[in-house]
Amino acid sequence: MPFEARCSPFTGSHFFNHFHMSYPFILFADAHVETFPWLLVMLPAILVLMWFLMVSPQKKQEQRLRNMLNSLEKNDRVMTVGGLIGTVHSIDKEENEIVLKVDDANNTKVRFHLTAVNVVFPKEGSDKK
Repeated sequence: MPFEARCSPFTGSHFFNHFHMSYPFILFADAHVETFPWLLVMLPAILVLMWFLMVSPQKKQEQRLRNMLNSLEKNDRVMTVGGLIGTVHSIDKEENEIVLKVDDANNTKVRFHLTAVNVVFPKEGSDKK
């Protein structure tokens, strides 16, 4: 029995599958004519949106981190990216090094790169959060 006899256009699923698959191509047969102007409008819009959603917040965070590192002083309590908490013993801005005192009883000091500082805890008498 031939395939057309087994599957009528109104009862079989073959007709509807082909119809739905080709329907978008029938609707947008001349769409390539208007694609280029929309591309010229949408591409810069997408780039601007990416700038505001990705690059701008990253730059603000880098600026905040830079300001935090520049305002570090001796006796500030800090936490490194590795989770080590200590008190600033000395800062060498030219070498980008910081020495933290991590244990007062044994006078244990550890030297880090300045960018390893992740958090500066507020001073005990300050109201800043």
